[in-house]
Amino acid sequence: MDPFAHWISAGYLLLCLRSVGTISATSQKSSRKQGVKHLRNHKSRNHPAAFTLVEMLVVILILSVLMGAGISLLGGTGMQSRKAGADMISGMVDQARTFAITSRADVFLVIAEPGSLPGQDERCRIGLLREIPAPPGSSGSSTPAKTYELLRRWQTLNTGVVLIGGTVDGVPNPIDEPKEKMTIRQGNGQIEADFYQISVNSMGSLALPKGSTPIVLRLAEGAYRGGKPSTNKVQGGSGIAETQLKIGRVMARPYRSN
Repeated sequence: MDPFAHWISAGYLLLCLRSVGTISATSQKSSRKQGVKHLRNHKSRNHPAAFTLVEMLVVILILSVLMGAGISLLGGTGMQSRKAGADMISGMVDQARTFAITSRADVFLVIAEPGSLPGQDERCRIGLLREIPAPPGSSGSSTPAKTYELLRRWQTLNTGVVLIGGTVDGVPNPIDEPKEKMTIRQGNGQIEADFYQISVNSMGSLALPKGSTPIVLRLAEGAYRGGKPSTNKVQGGSGIAETQLKIGRVMARPYRSN
């Protein structure tokens, strides 16, 4: 049942009980004698009115409903955030393939953990980069440093979602690979940062990590602390809540969700 329906039902129950209590109290007043009424009023001045047992039980019932609804909403929010993250990355992989084929150049999907980029908060960012061709006449005895351009704005994973390492059924995970330093042209300047990389070549096939066909990304519920992912344990168990995204030669698709 919808959590809001629980709140409405609990509120309606409280109103009904209050109405019954009021009617009962009114009938008792009309049947009592004046002397008993005077005695009751005398006692009420010495003992202020308090909650009845029924009212306390109703309050406990409402609190229980709210707590259950809150836990349900939090669990649903975590699953929705993982799904949104998997959909976002899947869409970016498709865009990387499109950019690589149309421009006939390798395109990199890079993952920046918190602290990798200037002014970054405690959330993971994902971007699409393409190498900027070296200007004519720059070739010589020394190889010029590679510089990359950002093809679209950085995309951010929702708060409460982290990317973690670990293979799945023998399928490799790029988070287990060493980070690579890349120089990105940004505005009139440049920034250097270390990234996890997934590369797509001009034919739309995976090029990095090498020999990784397919690869898998694991999106888990948790938070970044000190730039490193920390996962939340499933309530009542030792596992973690995660969604696994499998990236193959043709497409990226959800692999498994816990």
